[in-house]
Amino acid sequence: MSTRLSRFAAAALVALAAAGCSDPGDQADLGPRTAPGTVTVGSSSSAVSKVAALIYANALRTAGTPVETRLGLEPGDDAAVAAVEKGDVTVAPALTGALWERYRPGAAQPTKAKEEESENPRAQWDAQFVALSAVLPEGLGLGDPTLALDQPMLFAPKDAPSATLRGCEGLSVPVAVPAGSPPDLRARYGCATGPVVAVADEAAAARAVREGRAGLAQLGTLSAAAKDLVQVADPDGAVPSRAVVPLVRRDGLTVAQTKRLSAIAGELTTADLAALVAQVDSGERTPEQAAGDWAAEHTLK
Repeated sequence: MSTRLSRFAAAALVALAAAGCSDPGDQADLGPRTAPGTVTVGSSSSAVSKVAALIYANALRTAGTPVETRLGLEPGDDAAVAAVEKGDVTVAPALTGALWERYRPGAAQPTKAKEEESENPRAQWDAQFVALSAVLPEGLGLGDPTLALDQPMLFAPKDAPSATLRGCEGLSVPVAVPAGSPPDLRARYGCATGPVVAVADEAAAARAVREGRAGLAQLGTLSAAAKDLVQVADPDGAVPSRAVVPLVRRDGLTVAQTKRLSAIAGELTTADLAALVAQVDSGERTPEQAAGDWAAEHTLK
């Protein structure tokens, strides 16, 4: 954890310089210097957003911060982000790639050079973190991005020959693409694939792979439909990441509170969040119960 935090500490320093900011205190943190009162954590209406928001809220509470939650904000998936922008809430989970598209629409997202740390996805995430921090509206900041990704990717059967975006190996097979999922596979992955098999939803895409009508399926990384499949490797970061990250009001958190949120970064994984969301979507657990289960299994430092 200490190595990971030091990497983002250096990234934050660069981000502050790029944004023309100065910070006389602990420059490893994007938070302000003064202590607020109650911190309000918000979420949109999706299970992903609710669970992530509650994980952040629990982390703050267990460190002694008074927390109020506002879950299920509407309208749309960006409602919680908009609430942070307006100052209605202090913290909300967001996605790095979605924030970039919001604040720099149409601009290419930064990626790491393929010759640099090509086996380490953090190299891309560092680049995105620095660039995104520099383009946030005044008054907003970020905690460290988590290991949890929420984005469409390609999935293959577990017993199939390994496929990878590096060299486009194993991709020349039919690909099941659900309605509403990005249809231009070459543009998204930088690789030619076999023909697209259009299907109604993610469950139908996974079923097409299981039944042999497609060799790959494009599914959300948090989709329950992906649980029996394996994600196609992307060792060079060809697809810009959409990592769960806390978007914060800089005037609403202390340094210690922002660090507390960032402690989640190295603990919350895509597999963790996918399992929690599946439990909520199935009705097995409430968002509060799922977030509590995760907190009980992860001691934050």
